[in-house]
Amino acid sequence: MPGERPELSDTSATLIASGYLTAAGRAILVRRISTGLPVPTLMTGFGDMRRLQRSIAQLESQLAGPMLPGVVAAVLRNRLNGLVRRREEARKTIVTGKGVFAGSTRAIRRERRENVYLEIDERERLFAGLLCTPTPNVNTMRSVRRAGSVAVERIAGVVGQVAAKSGSRQVEQWADQIAAATPRDIPAPAAPGSAHLVDGYEALLFVAGHYYDRILMNPAWRSDHFAVQRTQVNLHAELAEIATDVIALRAVRVDLDRAKAGGGFDRAFAEQIDRRESALRPVWTELIDRVQALSEVAHVVESAATELRILAEYDKAATIDDRIDALIARSGDREISVDNAKRLTEQVRSGEEQLRVYRDVLQGNIARLSPSVPRELPARYEPS
Repeated sequence: MPGERPELSDTSATLIASGYLTAAGRAILVRRISTGLPVPTLMTGFGDMRRLQRSIAQLESQLAGPMLPGVVAAVLRNRLNGLVRRREEARKTIVTGKGVFAGSTRAIRRERRENVYLEIDERERLFAGLLCTPTPNVNTMRSVRRAGSVAVERIAGVVGQVAAKSGSRQVEQWADQIAAATPRDIPAPAAPGSAHLVDGYEALLFVAGHYYDRILMNPAWRSDHFAVQRTQVNLHAELAEIATDVIALRAVRVDLDRAKAGGGFDRAFAEQIDRRESALRPVWTELIDRVQALSEVAHVVESAATELRILAEYDKAATIDDRIDALIARSGDREISVDNAKRLTEQVRSGEEQLRVYRDVLQGNIARLSPSVPRELPARYEPS
């Protein structure tokens, strides 16, 4: 994807996380977004929550090390508790926050009748899904963190010896300063224009959400020129369905890898797993095609936006031309004004013809978004 790649918007991150919900919960969330009802948001964005979850996992891994002195462990545990409190505050905002979902009994009954009320258990699943929001470069500090872990282990030994000899409170301050200054918290610089994600499944989800944002934020998509196309496709539902299929495909693939790792010594069993993996490849190809169609819709809409800006300039020029015509009419010479009007009319007609071409191309891309035949993923593999 050329150009800058900003983090996903709250709406696209929420729709991707809806892939972890049940079919009913996902339909309710899509309906709320489609009708303009509020959905949970965070001031810092869901990408920051993904980084928060990654930091918690790293601290828990470090605290599980057997050679960590008590003083350093206390400092790391204090930092971990602070991060967990931040995560819990985010969970309360999403699950039980006020001003999003109905709070009173009457309002809850009304939203349930309208089928737009998301139950508490579905909100918990949504929060768990938002912790996995596709975020670029969240994993680029891996090598630096490994070097930092080695530094922590070496420093921890020195701190432990000093603590054993002095027993002073100053040791805790030293440990806190050391923990705050270790290289594991220094982000590794990413190459310009690069974006690293955990795996291909997360990359595909990020690409889909990225182009969804580009379409929805483009004023041309909301203009009258594409009013018919907006009624032909629900982009919110398309992104949610793509996310659901990608998440389900990843889950099946993980199960197959675990089954092969556990019983791969049996040749017949390994061949059976390989056949199931081959059956999944068309599903992956179809998902790539759907995301590619979404990207082409974004490119067509952006090209149409350029054309609309040109037409707007033509409209301004037409106003100027009318004023010029009035001035020239008073002088008795109308030929220049007539020539300008003809030329302007031809340019406007050319722009409108180009917009019709864009609409035709967009129509074909929309037809590629949803598969014509619903495809069911293979059932979860259970070894006999």
